Amino acid sequence: MNLPMLANAGLATGMFLLFALPGLFKREARGWVPVVAIIALIDVFATLLPIVFRPLDFVGGHWNWTGKIFSVAAMLTISVVLMATWRLTAREIGLTTRQAPGTGRALLTVILPYLVVLAILMATTFGNGKPPTHETLLFEGTMPGLAEELSYRGVLLALFNKMFTGRVRFLGADIGYGVVAVSIVFGLLHGMAFDSHFKLQFSVPMVTVTGLIGFLLAWLRVRTQSLALPVIVHNVTNLIFEGVPKLF
Repeated sequence: MNLPMLANAGLATGMFLLFALPGLFKREARGWVPVVAIIALIDVFATLLPIVFRPLDFVGGHWNWTGKIFSVAAMLTISVVLMATWRLTAREIGLTTRQAPGTGRALLTVILPYLVVLAILMATTFGNGKPPTHETLLFEGTMPGLAEELSYRGVLLALFNKMFTGRVRFLGADIGYGVVAVSIVFGLLHGMAFDSHFKLQFSVPMVTVTGLIGFLLAWLRVRTQSLALPVIVHNVTNLIFEGVPKLF
């Protein structure tokens, strides 16, 4: 048994549970608290399973392709169950390509400037010093956006939005507690983990950067009422991080 990996699975589940706990004080939201924890655990377990149990890694390669595929399959299955039982709609999860009015303006005024600034920062300051492999570019351009958007900004955000209904208007999107919760957890899980020596590692820059990017993706998900563009922007962001070299 890989104890550090098991600890990381518990860490991820515990974070989502922690942010869901205020739902215990709302009668209509109380039943969703364990559901959030269970779904978070399923997602983490699906992602880590082929790493812990190598015979299940049917894709191979340097990156965890199989784990991401398992995660997508698990979250799609959960989505179908939630929709079939009338707990959530496809629109609430973001499983639609229909975009909300004003999506084009959001892309031009927020997303495009973000991607341009990110590319400039990589080219001038933080660029990748070593050319990425073809597998890296293919993986980063597909799997993280599909898997993580479906779980974080799809199913889990929809559940948080169901539990906590208060909203604040921000740049054309109705932002609630759920957006803040999944963004913080997204940042923490990218910058905090147990290493092979069972020591907890914590990177403030990584937590901050990924948390802010997570908030931007959650904002885009709410603004467009669809996961389509968050998936694309997530993957383009990863390609910029991996593929843009330091030129100056």
